[in-house]
Amino acid sequence: MSTKPRILCVDDEENILNAIQRSLRKRYDIVTAGGGKEGLEAMAEQGPFDVVVSDMKMPEMNGATFLRHARQKHPDTVRMLLTGFADLDTVVTAVNEGYIYRFLAKPCSAAVLADAIDGAVRQHQLLTSERVLLEQTLKGSIRALTEILALANPAAFGRGTRISQLAILLAKVMKVDDPWQVEVAAMLSQIGCITLPQETAMRWYSGSELSEIEEDMILRMPEITNNVLKPIPRLEPVLDILTNQMLNFDGSGKAGNKLVGEEIPMGARILKVCICCEELIAKGATPGNVLDALRAQKSWFDPDIIDAYENVASSGGAEETIRGVTLQELRTGMVFTEDVKSRNGLLLVASGQECNVSLLERIQNYADTTGLVLPMWVKNPDLPEEEDEVVLDS
Repeated sequence: MSTKPRILCVDDEENILNAIQRSLRKRYDIVTAGGGKEGLEAMAEQGPFDVVVSDMKMPEMNGATFLRHARQKHPDTVRMLLTGFADLDTVVTAVNEGYIYRFLAKPCSAAVLADAIDGAVRQHQLLTSERVLLEQTLKGSIRALTEILALANPAAFGRGTRISQLAILLAKVMKVDDPWQVEVAAMLSQIGCITLPQETAMRWYSGSELSEIEEDMILRMPEITNNVLKPIPRLEPVLDILTNQMLNFDGSGKAGNKLVGEEIPMGARILKVCICCEELIAKGATPGNVLDALRAQKSWFDPDIIDAYENVASSGGAEETIRGVTLQELRTGMVFTEDVKSRNGLLLVASGQECNVSLLERIQNYADTTGLVLPMWVKNPDLPEEEDEVVLDS
């Protein structure tokens, strides 16, 4: 695979595209398209690209419209406008709507164009590096937070783990642009549970009937979560998902709700489905029962996400090995398929959580004091020998 920067050039004049190919192909991996529609198809089928260079005056779809669509589909791709169309108002519109990095007037020499593309490539590297750093920093910080809270409330964060696992699958099927936002929101969706009395939380997790006061506690959880997380910088898209996670797709339900249908953030629509699935499964529902329940309340959920859940539920795949393990056999990377409890009935780890160093330490401490209910039921018990593992001493 080429390591050159990937550049998409869009122009309805074939001779100009050929000239760009000849002059720049040694420095860049050049892909050409003869118009806006063809350019969008190239971005969808051959992308992503570092930079896209577009002519302004083209039939059917002009450069301003094309670059606006390009920004919506691939916001990290740096956009440039190359044109001889001397209409200042039109150029200003293209710059504003397409968030264009550079505007170059025709005729433009190969050297000037190459220098401009070099700058655009550096801008792309800066943008993508910042995004990756943001994702890794935020996800790492949130993971550390949830692991600490999981030790304090394993039931709540086992539930959060299961919701997150389904949210990741649905985000993939729905081709969400920034799936990390959905994953982080799902991981954090249960933070408000720390305010619930333990008896209320356990009744909610098990699907038991709640009092009106308890129902009100549950409805206030997104607000509590928002207050806890608001001080964390650059988390606004995640907070937007969490704030709107309980909204019904048709606009019914929560008083004062002004968002309806696709106005509701995609992540919030996915999270609503995932939380509902978790509640139904807690009551013993099968995937088929869950799908029937979602369709029965279809006005509450995005129908496309219901279809995505059906896709995920029916995809199956290879069966995972599940078996009981002793303390000596437990290793990091295993996923608990049933709750782990001490001999006096205290919940130590909730079903769905992955075994990590912190949980190993917690289990070891209780094994050394009150004892454990054995075996512990896990999946993925056979890890490759070359992987680094942490194994509990007997």
